[in-house]
Amino acid sequence: MKKIAIITPFLASGGLEKVAIVGAEELSKYFDVTLIVMDSFHIDYPYNGKTIDLDVVLMDRSIAKRLYNIISSTLKLRKLKKEHNFDLVISHGELANLPNVFSGGKHNILTVHENRFVALKDMQGKFVNKIIKYIYSAKNVSKVVTVSEGIRESFIENLGMDKTLIKTIHNPYNIEEIKILSKENVGEFSYLFEYDVLSITGRLTMSKGQWYLLRIFKELKKNNLNLKLMILGDGEMKEQLIKLSEDLDLKTYTVWSGKEFNDSFDVYFMGFQKNPFKFVKVSKLFVMTSLWEGFGNTIVEAMACGTPVVSTNCKSGPSEIINDRIVDSDSRKIYYDGAGILMPIFESKYVGNNMPLCDKEMLWVDTLNELLTNTKKLEYYKLKGLTRAEYFNLDRIMQEWKKLIYNSLNI
Repeated sequence: MKKIAIITPFLASGGLEKVAIVGAEELSKYFDVTLIVMDSFHIDYPYNGKTIDLDVVLMDRSIAKRLYNIISSTLKLRKLKKEHNFDLVISHGELANLPNVFSGGKHNILTVHENRFVALKDMQGKFVNKIIKYIYSAKNVSKVVTVSEGIRESFIENLGMDKTLIKTIHNPYNIEEIKILSKENVGEFSYLFEYDVLSITGRLTMSKGQWYLLRIFKELKKNNLNLKLMILGDGEMKEQLIKLSEDLDLKTYTVWSGKEFNDSFDVYFMGFQKNPFKFVKVSKLFVMTSLWEGFGNTIVEAMACGTPVVSTNCKSGPSEIINDRIVDSDSRKIYYDGAGILMPIFESKYVGNNMPLCDKEMLWVDTLNELLTNTKKLEYYKLKGLTRAEYFNLDRIMQEWKKLIYNSLNI
Protein backbone atom coordinates (compact mmCIF):
# COMPACT_ATOMS: atom_id res chain seq x y z
CA MET A 1 0.00 0.00 0.00
CA LYS A 2 1.39 3.40 -1.01
CA LYS A 3 2.42 5.68 1.84
CA ILE A 4 1.00 9.20 1.72
CA ALA A 5 1.54 12.10 4.11
CA ILE A 6 -0.90 15.00 4.33
CA ILE A 7 0.33 18.21 5.98
CA THR A 8 -2.01 20.71 7.64
CA PRO A 9 -0.91 23.81 9.58
CA PHE A 10 -3.52 23.31 12.32
CA LEU A 11 -6.40 21.15 13.53
CA ALA A 12 -8.28 24.31 14.54
CA SER A 13 -11.29 26.06 13.02
CA GLY A 14 -10.69 26.85 9.36
CA GLY A 15 -11.82 25.69 5.94
CA LEU A 16 -8.31 24.67 4.88
CA GLU A 17 -7.81 22.46 7.93
CA LYS A 18 -11.20 20.82 7.54
CA VAL A 19 -10.49 19.97 3.90
CA ALA A 20 -7.11 18.45 4.81
CA ILE A 21 -8.63 16.27 7.54
CA VAL A 22 -11.58 15.14 5.41
CA GLY A 23 -9.09 14.27 2.66
CA ALA A 24 -6.94 12.28 5.08
CA GLU A 25 -9.95 10.33 6.34
CA GLU A 26 -11.15 9.42 2.85
CA LEU A 27 -7.75 8.65 1.31
CA SER A 28 -6.88 6.37 4.24
CA LYS A 29 -9.41 3.91 2.77
CA TYR A 30 -7.07 3.39 -0.19
CA PHE A 31 -3.59 4.38 1.04
CA ASP A 32 -1.42 4.26 4.14
CA VAL A 33 -2.04 7.85 5.28
CA THR A 34 -0.20 9.86 7.93
CA LEU A 35 -1.53 13.29 8.91
CA ILE A 36 1.28 15.71 9.78
CA VAL A 37 0.15 18.66 11.91
CA MET A 38 2.49 21.63 12.17
CA ASP A 39 0.90 23.23 15.25
CA SER A 40 -1.69 21.36 17.35
CA PHE A 41 -2.22 24.15 19.93
CA HIS A 42 -6.00 23.74 19.63
CA ILE A 43 -8.16 20.98 18.19
CA ASP A 44 -11.55 21.63 16.62
CA TYR A 45 -11.33 18.83 14.06
CA PRO A 46 -10.05 15.65 15.72
CA TYR A 47 -8.45 13.00 13.52
CA ASN A 48 -8.39 9.36 14.59
CA GLY A 49 -5.80 8.07 12.12
CA LYS A 50 -2.00 8.15 12.27
CA THR A 51 -0.80 11.62 13.26
CA ILE A 52 2.59 13.28 13.72
CA ASP A 53 2.89 16.66 15.46
CA LEU A 54 5.77 18.83 14.18
CA ASP A 55 5.40 21.00 17.29
CA VAL A 56 6.01 24.27 15.45
CA VAL A 57 4.45 27.39 17.01
CA LEU A 58 2.76 29.17 14.09
CA MET A 59 0.67 31.75 15.93
CA ASP A 60 3.56 34.22 16.25
CA ARG A 61 3.41 36.03 12.88
CA SER A 62 6.52 38.25 13.19
CA ILE A 63 8.88 38.05 10.19
CA ALA A 64 11.73 36.62 12.26
CA LYS A 65 9.48 33.94 13.75
CA ARG A 66 8.03 33.06 10.35
CA LEU A 67 11.52 32.51 8.91
CA TYR A 68 12.46 30.43 11.93
CA ASN A 69 9.28 28.33 11.53
CA ILE A 70 10.00 27.66 7.86
CA ILE A 71 13.53 26.50 8.67
CA SER A 72 12.44 24.45 11.69
CA SER A 73 9.53 22.73 9.92
CA THR A 74 11.69 22.09 6.83
CA LEU A 75 14.33 20.29 8.88
CA LYS A 76 11.73 18.26 10.78
CA LEU A 77 9.90 17.32 7.57
CA ARG A 78 13.13 16.33 5.83
CA LYS A 79 13.87 13.95 8.70
CA LEU A 80 10.34 12.51 8.62
CA LYS A 81 10.43 11.96 4.87
CA LYS A 82 13.65 9.97 5.21
CA GLU A 83 12.37 7.95 8.18
CA HIS A 84 8.97 7.07 6.70
CA ASN A 85 9.89 7.02 3.02
CA PHE A 86 6.55 8.50 1.91
CA ASP A 87 5.61 7.87 -1.71
CA LEU A 88 3.75 11.18 -1.90
CA VAL A 89 3.33 14.24 0.33
CA ILE A 90 0.29 16.52 -0.01
CA SER A 91 0.39 19.90 1.76
CA HIS A 92 -2.40 22.43 2.32
CA GLY A 93 -1.76 26.19 2.37
CA GLU A 94 1.49 28.14 2.12
CA LEU A 95 2.45 27.53 5.76
CA ALA A 96 2.71 23.85 4.80
CA ASN A 97 3.57 24.16 1.09
CA LEU A 98 6.87 26.00 1.57
CA PRO A 99 8.50 23.52 3.99
CA ASN A 100 7.10 20.67 1.92
CA VAL A 101 9.05 21.85 -1.13
CA PHE A 102 12.18 22.83 0.82
CA SER A 103 12.35 19.45 2.57
CA GLY A 104 12.79 17.60 -0.71
CA GLY A 105 11.31 14.26 -1.72
CA LYS A 106 10.41 13.05 -5.19
CA HIS A 107 6.66 13.60 -5.24
CA ASN A 108 4.95 16.60 -3.61
CA ILE A 109 1.51 18.05 -4.29
CA LEU A 110 0.91 21.63 -3.13
CA THR A 111 -2.70 22.68 -2.44
CA VAL A 112 -3.51 26.39 -2.70
CA HIS A 113 -6.54 27.64 -0.74
CA GLU A 114 -6.10 31.41 -1.03
CA ASN A 115 -6.11 33.82 -3.94
CA ARG A 116 -2.94 35.65 -2.92
CA PHE A 117 -3.10 37.97 -5.92
CA VAL A 118 -6.15 39.69 -4.47
CA ALA A 119 -4.79 39.78 -0.92
CA LEU A 120 -1.31 41.03 -1.90
CA LYS A 121 -1.09 43.89 -4.37
CA ASP A 122 1.78 46.03 -3.07
CA MET A 123 5.50 45.80 -3.91
CA GLN A 124 6.10 43.34 -1.09
CA GLY A 125 3.37 41.14 -2.57
CA LYS A 126 4.95 41.27 -6.03
CA PHE A 127 8.32 40.29 -4.58
CA VAL A 128 6.74 37.39 -2.68
CA ASN A 129 4.94 36.27 -5.84
CA LYS A 130 8.24 35.93 -7.69
CA ILE A 131 9.55 33.71 -4.91
CA ILE A 132 6.33 31.68 -4.94
CA LYS A 133 6.63 31.09 -8.69
CA TYR A 134 10.19 29.84 -8.28
CA ILE A 135 9.27 27.55 -5.37
CA TYR A 136 6.03 26.18 -6.84
CA SER A 137 7.82 25.32 -10.09
CA ALA A 138 10.46 23.22 -8.32
CA LYS A 139 11.31 19.83 -9.79
CA ASN A 140 9.99 17.95 -6.77
CA VAL A 141 6.49 19.45 -7.23
CA SER A 142 4.31 16.93 -9.05
CA LYS A 143 1.26 19.19 -9.20
CA VAL A 144 -0.15 22.41 -7.80
CA VAL A 145 -3.82 21.96 -6.88
CA THR A 146 -6.01 25.05 -6.56
CA VAL A 147 -9.39 24.82 -4.83
CA SER A 148 -11.02 27.09 -7.42
CA GLU A 149 -10.61 27.79 -11.10
CA GLY A 150 -10.30 31.47 -10.24
CA ILE A 151 -7.11 30.82 -8.24
CA ARG A 152 -5.73 28.64 -11.06
CA GLU A 153 -6.31 31.41 -13.60
CA SER A 154 -4.68 33.94 -11.27
CA PHE A 155 -1.57 31.75 -10.91
CA ILE A 156 -1.28 31.38 -14.67
CA GLU A 157 -1.95 35.08 -15.34
CA ASN A 158 0.23 36.55 -12.59
CA LEU A 159 3.08 34.03 -12.49
CA GLY A 160 3.09 32.72 -16.03
CA MET A 161 3.16 29.17 -14.69
CA ASP A 162 2.82 26.13 -16.90
CA LYS A 163 -0.91 25.33 -17.27
CA THR A 164 -0.22 21.61 -17.16
CA LEU A 165 1.34 21.95 -13.70
CA ILE A 166 -1.81 23.44 -12.13
CA LYS A 167 -5.09 21.61 -11.64
CA THR A 168 -8.33 22.66 -9.94
CA ILE A 169 -10.05 20.31 -7.52
CA HIS A 170 -12.88 21.88 -5.56
CA ASN A 171 -13.25 21.30 -1.85
CA PRO A 172 -15.14 18.14 -0.82
CA TYR A 173 -18.20 18.12 1.43
CA ASN A 174 -20.07 15.36 3.21
CA ILE A 175 -23.43 16.74 2.14
CA GLU A 176 -25.48 14.09 3.96
CA GLU A 177 -23.61 14.73 7.22
CA ILE A 178 -24.22 18.49 6.89
CA LYS A 179 -27.94 17.84 6.33
CA ILE A 180 -28.10 15.64 9.43
CA LEU A 181 -26.20 18.15 11.60
CA SER A 182 -28.41 20.98 10.33
CA LYS A 183 -31.46 19.24 11.79
CA GLU A 184 -30.04 19.35 15.32
CA ASN A 185 -32.21 21.40 17.67
CA VAL A 186 -30.90 24.90 18.41
CA GLY A 187 -32.17 24.52 21.98
CA GLU A 188 -32.28 27.70 24.04
CA PHE A 189 -31.85 29.80 20.90
CA SER A 190 -34.97 28.42 19.18
CA TYR A 191 -37.27 31.35 19.96
CA LEU A 192 -34.82 33.73 18.24
CA PHE A 193 -35.64 32.08 14.93
CA GLU A 194 -39.27 33.08 15.21
CA TYR A 195 -37.79 36.31 13.81
CA ASP A 196 -36.25 36.70 10.35
CA VAL A 197 -32.56 35.94 10.86
CA LEU A 198 -29.69 36.74 8.52
CA SER A 199 -26.69 34.53 9.27
CA ILE A 200 -23.05 34.74 8.27
CA THR A 201 -20.28 32.30 9.23
CA GLY A 202 -16.53 32.66 8.97
CA ARG A 203 -13.46 34.04 10.64
CA LEU A 204 -13.79 37.62 11.89
CA THR A 205 -11.02 38.96 9.70
CA MET A 206 -10.32 41.53 7.00
CA SER A 207 -11.02 39.24 4.05
CA LYS A 208 -14.59 38.51 5.21
CA GLY A 209 -15.77 42.16 5.26
CA GLN A 210 -18.38 41.67 8.01
CA TRP A 211 -18.39 45.41 8.81
CA TYR A 212 -20.22 46.01 5.53
CA LEU A 213 -22.98 43.63 6.62
CA LEU A 214 -23.35 45.43 9.95
CA ARG A 215 -23.75 48.75 8.11
CA ILE A 216 -26.24 47.22 5.63
CA PHE A 217 -28.15 45.53 8.46
CA LYS A 218 -28.56 48.87 10.26
CA GLU A 219 -30.29 50.25 7.15
CA LEU A 220 -32.37 47.09 6.69
CA LYS A 221 -33.73 47.41 10.23
CA LYS A 222 -35.55 50.62 9.26
CA ASN A 223 -38.07 48.61 7.20
CA ASN A 224 -37.64 45.21 8.89
CA LEU A 225 -38.18 45.56 12.63
CA ASN A 226 -38.50 41.77 12.81
CA LEU A 227 -34.94 41.25 11.50
CA LYS A 228 -31.98 39.83 13.43
CA LEU A 229 -28.34 39.27 12.45
CA MET A 230 -26.35 36.25 13.65
CA ILE A 231 -22.57 36.27 13.18
CA LEU A 232 -20.88 32.90 13.71
CA GLY A 233 -17.10 32.91 14.05
CA ASP A 234 -14.13 34.34 15.91
CA GLY A 235 -10.99 36.19 14.90
CA GLU A 236 -8.70 39.16 15.24
CA MET A 237 -11.39 41.71 14.27
CA LYS A 238 -13.82 40.54 16.95
CA GLU A 239 -13.55 43.58 19.25
CA GLN A 240 -13.57 46.03 16.32
CA LEU A 241 -16.74 44.51 14.87
CA ILE A 242 -18.51 44.40 18.22
CA LYS A 243 -17.68 48.06 18.79
CA LEU A 244 -18.94 48.97 15.32
CA SER A 245 -22.20 47.16 16.02
CA GLU A 246 -22.64 49.15 19.24
CA ASP A 247 -21.58 52.42 17.57
CA LEU A 248 -24.32 51.82 14.99
CA ASP A 249 -26.77 51.78 17.92
CA LEU A 250 -27.52 48.12 17.35
CA LYS A 251 -28.28 46.24 20.55
CA THR A 252 -25.48 43.68 20.57
CA TYR A 253 -25.18 40.27 22.22
CA THR A 254 -21.89 38.37 22.39
CA VAL A 255 -21.14 34.93 23.80
CA TRP A 256 -18.05 36.42 25.45
CA SER A 257 -19.82 39.11 27.48
CA GLY A 258 -21.69 37.00 30.01
CA LYS A 259 -24.94 38.77 29.15
CA GLU A 260 -28.08 36.68 29.42
CA PHE A 261 -29.31 35.54 26.02
CA ASN A 262 -32.74 36.79 24.96
CA ASP A 263 -34.52 38.00 21.85
CA SER A 264 -34.24 41.73 22.59
CA PHE A 265 -30.91 42.12 20.76
CA ASP A 266 -30.41 43.07 17.12
CA VAL A 267 -27.02 41.47 16.49
CA TYR A 268 -25.75 38.19 17.94
CA PHE A 269 -22.01 37.40 17.93
CA MET A 270 -22.03 33.65 18.58
CA GLY A 271 -18.31 32.87 18.30
CA PHE A 272 -17.03 29.62 16.82
CA GLN A 273 -19.72 26.95 16.88
CA LYS A 274 -18.86 23.30 16.44
CA ASN A 275 -22.14 22.85 14.58
CA PRO A 276 -22.97 26.11 12.77
CA PHE A 277 -25.27 24.27 10.36
CA LYS A 278 -28.16 24.06 12.84
CA PHE A 279 -28.21 27.88 13.03
CA VAL A 280 -27.84 28.39 9.28
CA LYS A 281 -30.65 25.89 8.59
CA VAL A 282 -33.26 27.95 10.45
CA SER A 283 -32.05 31.32 9.13
CA LYS A 284 -34.07 33.20 6.53
CA LEU A 285 -30.98 34.01 4.46
CA PHE A 286 -27.28 33.22 4.48
CA VAL A 287 -25.11 36.19 3.54
CA MET A 288 -21.41 36.28 2.64
CA THR A 289 -19.63 39.65 2.32
CA SER A 290 -16.11 38.41 1.57
CA LEU A 291 -13.71 40.80 -0.18
CA TRP A 292 -11.67 37.84 -1.41
CA GLU A 293 -11.91 34.07 -1.11
CA GLY A 294 -10.06 30.99 -2.17
CA PHE A 295 -13.25 29.03 -2.62
CA GLY A 296 -16.07 29.90 -0.21
CA ASN A 297 -16.79 26.79 1.87
CA THR A 298 -19.63 28.39 3.79
CA ILE A 299 -21.64 28.92 0.59
CA VAL A 300 -21.76 25.19 -0.20
CA GLU A 301 -22.53 24.40 3.44
CA ALA A 302 -25.41 26.92 3.54
CA MET A 303 -26.82 25.49 0.32
CA ALA A 304 -26.65 21.98 1.77
CA CYS A 305 -28.64 23.30 4.75
CA GLY A 306 -31.35 24.49 2.36
CA THR A 307 -30.80 28.17 3.12
CA PRO A 308 -30.89 30.73 0.27
CA VAL A 309 -27.50 32.39 -0.31
CA VAL A 310 -26.56 35.98 -1.17
CA SER A 311 -22.82 36.48 -1.70
CA THR A 312 -20.30 38.97 -2.98
CA ASN A 313 -18.98 38.07 -6.40
CA CYS A 314 -15.37 38.25 -5.24
CA LYS A 315 -12.44 37.29 -7.45
CA SER A 316 -12.51 33.53 -7.03
CA GLY A 317 -14.85 30.95 -5.57
CA PRO A 318 -18.45 32.21 -5.21
CA SER A 319 -19.32 32.50 -8.90
CA GLU A 320 -18.00 28.98 -9.57
CA ILE A 321 -20.21 27.64 -6.79
CA ILE A 322 -23.34 29.67 -7.45
CA ASN A 323 -23.20 30.08 -11.25
CA ASP A 324 -21.13 27.03 -12.24
CA ARG A 325 -18.68 29.37 -14.01
CA ILE A 326 -16.49 32.42 -13.42
CA VAL A 327 -18.38 35.63 -14.08
CA ASP A 328 -17.14 39.22 -14.14
CA SER A 329 -16.37 40.23 -10.55
CA ASP A 330 -15.64 43.90 -11.23
CA SER A 331 -19.06 44.73 -12.63
CA ARG A 332 -21.90 46.38 -10.72
CA LYS A 333 -24.13 43.68 -12.15
CA ILE A 334 -26.24 41.46 -9.91
CA TYR A 335 -26.46 37.83 -11.04
CA TYR A 336 -29.82 36.22 -10.24
CA ASP A 337 -29.56 33.24 -12.59
CA GLY A 338 -27.58 30.80 -10.43
CA ALA A 339 -28.16 28.77 -7.28
CA GLY A 340 -28.01 31.97 -5.22
CA ILE A 341 -27.59 35.70 -5.79
CA LEU A 342 -24.18 37.18 -6.65
CA MET A 343 -23.66 40.81 -5.63
CA PRO A 344 -20.96 43.36 -6.54
CA ILE A 345 -17.92 43.32 -4.22
CA PHE A 346 -17.03 46.16 -1.86
CA GLU A 347 -13.79 48.11 -1.59
CA SER A 348 -11.05 46.33 0.35
CA LYS A 349 -10.97 48.81 3.21
CA TYR A 350 -12.53 49.09 6.64
CA VAL A 351 -15.45 51.52 6.93
CA GLY A 352 -16.84 52.53 10.31
CA ASN A 353 -20.11 54.09 11.43
CA ASN A 354 -19.27 57.69 10.47
CA MET A 355 -19.62 57.27 6.70
CA PRO A 356 -22.90 57.15 4.76
CA LEU A 357 -23.66 53.94 2.88
CA CYS A 358 -22.08 53.84 -0.58
CA ASP A 359 -24.01 52.97 -3.74
CA LYS A 360 -23.03 49.29 -3.57
CA GLU A 361 -24.16 49.00 0.04
CA MET A 362 -27.52 50.58 -0.89
CA LEU A 363 -27.77 48.08 -3.76
CA TRP A 364 -27.39 45.32 -1.17
CA VAL A 365 -30.05 46.94 1.01
CA ASP A 366 -32.54 47.09 -1.87
CA THR A 367 -31.79 43.51 -2.97
CA LEU A 368 -32.11 42.03 0.51
CA ASN A 369 -35.25 44.03 1.24
CA GLU A 370 -36.91 42.64 -1.87
CA LEU A 371 -35.75 39.08 -1.26
CA LEU A 372 -36.85 38.97 2.38
CA THR A 373 -40.44 39.63 1.35
CA ASN A 374 -40.47 37.34 -1.70
CA THR A 375 -41.42 33.85 -0.52
CA LYS A 376 -41.39 32.47 -4.06
CA LYS A 377 -37.81 33.59 -4.70
CA LEU A 378 -36.62 32.27 -1.33
CA GLU A 379 -38.05 28.84 -2.12
CA TYR A 380 -36.52 28.95 -5.61
CA TYR A 381 -32.99 29.60 -4.29
CA LYS A 382 -33.43 27.06 -1.50
CA LEU A 383 -34.16 24.28 -4.02
CA LYS A 384 -31.52 25.44 -6.51
CA GLY A 385 -28.93 25.58 -3.72
CA LEU A 386 -29.72 22.08 -2.47
CA THR A 387 -29.27 20.69 -5.98
CA ARG A 388 -26.03 22.60 -6.61
CA ALA A 389 -24.50 21.53 -3.28
CA GLU A 390 -24.62 17.89 -4.42
CA TYR A 391 -22.03 18.68 -7.12
CA PHE A 392 -19.42 19.14 -4.38
CA ASN A 393 -20.23 15.82 -2.76
CA LEU A 394 -17.34 14.11 -1.01
CA ASP A 395 -17.38 10.95 -3.15
CA ARG A 396 -17.13 12.79 -6.48
CA ILE A 397 -14.38 15.18 -5.36
CA MET A 398 -12.30 12.41 -3.77
CA GLN A 399 -12.44 10.44 -7.01
CA GLU A 400 -10.60 13.38 -8.59
CA TRP A 401 -7.99 13.26 -5.84
CA LYS A 402 -7.51 9.50 -6.26
CA LYS A 403 -7.05 9.91 -9.99
CA LEU A 404 -4.47 12.65 -9.46
CA ILE A 405 -2.54 10.53 -6.93
CA TYR A 406 -2.54 7.50 -9.22
CA ASN A 407 -1.23 9.63 -12.08
CA SER A 408 1.44 11.25 -9.90
CA LEU A 409 2.71 7.84 -8.74
CA ASN A 410 2.27 6.17 -12.17
CA ILE A 411 0.02 3.53 -10.67
